[in-house]
Amino acid sequence: MKKLFALLSCVFIFSAVLIAAPVSSVEDDLKFEETKVTTELIVPENQHCTDKHANVRIEYMPMYDEIRIYYETLYVSYDRGEAMNSVIACVEDFMKDKKYNRYRYLKPESQKYWKDDRGQRKAQWSAYIKLER
Repeated sequence: MKKLFALLSCVFIFSAVLIAAPVSSVEDDLKFEETKVTTELIVPENQHCTDKHANVRIEYMPMYDEIRIYYETLYVSYDRGEAMNSVIACVEDFMKDKKYNRYRYLKPESQKYWKDDRGQRKAQWSAYIKLER
């Protein structure tokens, strides 16, 4: 009888330890998963744009060392060469800040044209870039 009681108490204690331990680690794992896959939206201080209507924004994914960079302006003042030069300068500044050595394009750059809610025609140049240390 004593052996049975000792065996049951050991099983009970062992199962209580197994059940209680993963609860905190699962919460920590979920918190880590949420923070590592976040996307940071960055607007560079120096946008290297000569067009006063243009703006550059960067979506940075630190988990994958990838960025999506967008150059947006009015359609009438859009110049593809100026967009590419502004984006390259912003990417080089970003690489200096985050200590990356080089980059490569994951997809060919794309251009998009549309009308916004006020009826103004807009143009957007975007690129998908992989950064390497």
